[in-house]
Amino acid sequence: MKPAQAPSGTEQALRLRRVKRLPLLLLLLMIAVFVLTLRHPAAWAGWLHAFAEAGMVGALADWFAVVALFRHPLGLPIPHTAIVPRRKNELGASLSHFVAEHFLEPGVVRRKLESADMAAYVSGWLRSERGRQNAGDLSVVIVRWTLGALHERRVRRFIGKLSARQMQSLDLAPLLGSVLEWLVHGQRHQQILTQVLRYSIVVLHDNRDAIRSRVQRESPWWLPGFVDDRIMQQVLERVENQLFEMTLDPDHEMRAQFNQWVEKLAHSLKHSGEHRRWGEAFKQQLLANDPLQDYLYGLWRELVDNIETDLERPQPVLRRRVGDWLGNVAAELQEDAAMQSWVNTWLADALTAIVAHNRGQIASLISDTVNSWDAADASRRVELAIGSDLQYIRINGTLVGGLVGLLIYAVQHGVFGI
Repeated sequence: MKPAQAPSGTEQALRLRRVKRLPLLLLLLMIAVFVLTLRHPAAWAGWLHAFAEAGMVGALADWFAVVALFRHPLGLPIPHTAIVPRRKNELGASLSHFVAEHFLEPGVVRRKLESADMAAYVSGWLRSERGRQNAGDLSVVIVRWTLGALHERRVRRFIGKLSARQMQSLDLAPLLGSVLEWLVHGQRHQQILTQVLRYSIVVLHDNRDAIRSRVQRESPWWLPGFVDDRIMQQVLERVENQLFEMTLDPDHEMRAQFNQWVEKLAHSLKHSGEHRRWGEAFKQQLLANDPLQDYLYGLWRELVDNIETDLERPQPVLRRRVGDWLGNVAAELQEDAAMQSWVNTWLADALTAIVAHNRGQIASLISDTVNSWDAADASRRVELAIGSDLQYIRINGTLVGGLVGLLIYAVQHGVFGI
């Protein structure tokens, strides 16, 4: 069930004008009855006269009270009137404090979040056609906004300066040493070596003819060609066998030597002054290499152009892929109750912590907004929001006043005989 949509300012103003007519008509009715029953000889006229008289007093009193909230009644600067425009800042601060203490209190927020199965709701929404479409549209909007920002000269200049500053502060050699240590951990460097060896075997086998031709061109003229072929064939076979052995044997001696070499290089990169100087010089060369910078920017520009071309299509590939990816994630999440429980707990903990640390700043949005309003504008906004309900106070005041008048009239006649 969708929540009711809040009425616009124009609708609120029209409703307020319509509702204001009711207490006014009721006041005019009290005046008419008061005038018609004044000095009327009939017994019932006294009762109506008393009702109308007290009703007029109640209507005028409540009219004064309601009007005094928003402006000076009849334009007269009566003390303690025009309360909203005169004390809007204090009212905004009080409302902000009230919201922070009672609506954004961590316990209240957590109970509300725990009562809502957000993971199931989000996964169900993303699995729907409308949900995937909205998510895809949102991704397109975000990408367009990001690319538009990157087209701004100020943004590009800022990113360039920030990147250069970050690059200047980067100690390249120790960073490379840490990367190598991470590769050594878990034998990742050996896995990379295995792939390199396999690729080398393929390259060596596919280029035998090219190697033979090169050897024949550079060998002495007096050496027979069959000797070249024989020597080359033996060398290539031994090299291939060696590569095969290293690929298949994880405990090969040369693998152990490679392991020691990588560990030694990682240690040197992190602690050797010579390697630090080399890393600093290499970094400065990268920063001063304008062709390289232009090449990297050209790659980035090509990527951006391709994305922008895709976004101009009626059905961008980006939107479809994002929608499909989110749909797959949602389908997997909907089938995994344990993951749903973890997501709900994580969201509850994260959002509660965010609200707990920032509820003052969140609620201050109310007081800051109210402070920014003009006094007359604040009064108008509040009156549009609650003025219609306050008109019923005027109606009730008229009727209750009339009933009190009847009660007083009855006491006068029944007790005192007046």
